[in-house]
Amino acid sequence: MQLRLLSCDNHTLTAHAPKTPNLNDKDTIFGGSSSALMTVCGWSLIKYNLEQRSCTHDVVIARADTQWHRAQTDDLLITAQCETNWPDILTALDNSQQPQITVRAQVNNQQSQPCSTMTATYVVLI
Repeated sequence: MQLRLLSCDNHTLTAHAPKTPNLNDKDTIFGGSSSALMTVCGWSLIKYNLEQRSCTHDVVIARADTQWHRAQTDDLLITAQCETNWPDILTALDNSQQPQITVRAQVNNQQSQPCSTMTATYVVLI
């Protein structure tokens, strides 16, 4: 898949993947690739932010809703976003709660058009 991180902060992760290793038999991006890349980017956004706060808890995906809007024939630009209040997540973990975090991810083509989107819920394990 050749995913490459471009940037990451408290609320947004941006990554790139080339088209060639992610093509299907119709020379468009394989839906499984875009889904997997969005899943990994959402997970990475959460893990990055937890680790920045010295938190080593595991993160798992609980559910995801993925939609494909148009066929994609070029490189993938993946953006994962969440509006999480990280101090609240740490407080929940300190209180032995398993917080859930919603991440919205999108794969755009080179014309900045959305090709696939995902809304996913991740759980931080205690």
